[in-house]
Amino acid sequence: MDRRWMKTARITEEYENGVEGFLKFAKDNASDNGGLYFCPCVKCLNGRRQCLDDIRTHLICDGICPTYTKWIWHGELPEMSSTPPTAPIDEQVGDQIEDMLRDLGQEGFRQANAPYYDTLDNDSKIPLFIGCTKYTRLSGVLALVNLKARFGWSDKSFNELLLLLKNMLPGDNMLPKTHYEAKKILCPVGMEYQKIHACRNDCILYRHEFAELRNCPTCGVSRYKVGSGASSEVGSTYIDRPAKVCWYLPVIPRFKRLFVNAEDAKNLTWHTNGRTKDGLLCHPADSPQWKKVDQLYPVFAEDPRNLRVGLASDGMNPF
Repeated sequence: MDRRWMKTARITEEYENGVEGFLKFAKDNASDNGGLYFCPCVKCLNGRRQCLDDIRTHLICDGICPTYTKWIWHGELPEMSSTPPTAPIDEQVGDQIEDMLRDLGQEGFRQANAPYYDTLDNDSKIPLFIGCTKYTRLSGVLALVNLKARFGWSDKSFNELLLLLKNMLPGDNMLPKTHYEAKKILCPVGMEYQKIHACRNDCILYRHEFAELRNCPTCGVSRYKVGSGASSEVGSTYIDRPAKVCWYLPVIPRFKRLFVNAEDAKNLTWHTNGRTKDGLLCHPADSPQWKKVDQLYPVFAEDPRNLRVGLASDGMNPF
């Protein structure tokens, strides 16, 4: 089938005819998925399934991915493809990666961390090994790291597992050999955090007006460790090690990451758009405290994306 239409302008008749030919090919050849098919538009190629009418709309409005020249996800045999697959078959992982890349692809991130974004984008398209249609390099590493976190594997055991898997897979595989290499691949995925020196007796944080102090103004103890091993050499200078460090996790970037995912964003606005308001106390939004905040800050309350944060300290060390 002639596929030159994929590179023509979307407003041309040739492109529209090509879209209809593609949809017919998918309907006739793709496996039965309840009327849902992988959408190959430039926004959905990483795994989203749509009905044919939605796919037609996406292809006309957004365009088809120009590198998807072998339609292996729509019935064309994989062995006929001369290029590595550009989309993982795992729909859930594909959705997560697509949302993650959309989040990281914000203009500010692109400008400040262009090499990181480009590497992450490439890793999301490179198959784990030639012929692999299940995982890309990024989705494979992400799945393994998630398992490590879920079951509490040590770094040493994870290194051994990676080395074993790398030796089991074909020689051209892209799997990292160590946990350190895996973390470098996922580096841009992590959320930002700040390390703030703290008084060892929890009197103050060394920030704002206390940022330059070397002793706590409340109890007088040293900001830094005292004794052997209390300093580390960096270059030709010695840096004192703080006695205690507070890890601060800024909440705004985390809210942004939540709203990037369409399903999470829907859940986060449920208290305004989906909740049944029958006067019964069924949700914190029905409580007098919630309504009091709405009265005090009406502009904030009008936005359905307003969030209220609660702190659960059970089983958590607040320091």
